[in-house]
Amino acid sequence: MNFTLKILGTASAMPFSDRNPSAQALSVHGRCFLIDCGEGTQQQIRRFHLPFTKVEAIFISHIHGDHIFGLFGLLGTMGLFGRTAPLKIFGPRNLGPVLNFWKSWFSEGTKYEVEFVPLQMKTRETILEAGPVKVSAFPLNHKTDCFGYRFDELTEPSRNPRKPRSYAYCSDTAPFPEEAEYVRGVDVLYHEATYPAEFADKAAQYFHSTTLQAANCAREAGVGKLVIGHYSSRVKDLSVFARECRTVFPATVAADDGDEFEIGS
Repeated sequence: MNFTLKILGTASAMPFSDRNPSAQALSVHGRCFLIDCGEGTQQQIRRFHLPFTKVEAIFISHIHGDHIFGLFGLLGTMGLFGRTAPLKIFGPRNLGPVLNFWKSWFSEGTKYEVEFVPLQMKTRETILEAGPVKVSAFPLNHKTDCFGYRFDELTEPSRNPRKPRSYAYCSDTAPFPEEAEYVRGVDVLYHEATYPAEFADKAAQYFHSTTLQAANCAREAGVGKLVIGHYSSRVKDLSVFARECRTVFPATVAADDGDEFEIGS
C-alpha cells in the first residue's frame, strides 16, 4: 500500500527556468492530496501524469503568490474535466476572499463544490481524517499567517503490525521553539531551506530558514529523512544546500522537481 510524495516545485518566490514554485502531490493508499499550488502546478500534474480529478483535498500553507498562483487555473481545469466530487481546500483565513473572488468570476459552469476550511489554530490540531490518513495543521513563523501540515497513516495493529508512516511539510518559516515537537518522529520531513548559511541575515529578514536551521529542526525532531527545497534564486550553485544540511543532519536530500519519495521506505 503506497504512501508516496511527488515534488512538483522547488523554487521560491522567483521561479527558475527549470524549477516551478512550491507544490507537492501526496498519495496515501490511493487517496490523493495536493500541498500548495504555485504557478504552473497543473502543467506539472500533466507532465508527471497525475490525476486531476482524483485530488481529494488541497492544503495551502499561506497566500504568498509562489504558493497559490496556480490555484485558479487548477480549479478551472477540474471543472473542464467534469469534476462533480466536492473539493476541500484548507488554508489560512485570508485565503477565503481569494476563493470567493474565483467563485464570483470564474466558477460558472463548474459542477463541483469548493469547501473552504479556514485555519486559525495556535498549536497542532487534527483537521481531517480521510480513511487511512489523519492530517493535522500547525502554525509556522512567517510574515503572514502560515501553516504546516502533518500526515499520519492510520493502521489497525491486528492487521498490520508495522509502524505507521508519517510525513510533515514545513513551508516558509523562521525557526521557532515548538516546530520540532510538531514534526517529531516523522519518517520524512520536508522543510524549506531558502538560504545557505551565509545569507542568515536575509533569512531572518524575510522569516525564512537557512540550510542549517532546517537541518537542526530535523535533528531535534528525530525524523528519518529531511527533504529540502524552496531555493533562493540568489544561489547559482545549488549543491551548497544539501552539503550544508548534511553537516548537521546527514540523511538530507535536496529535492528536484519531479523527485518521488516513498514514505517510510
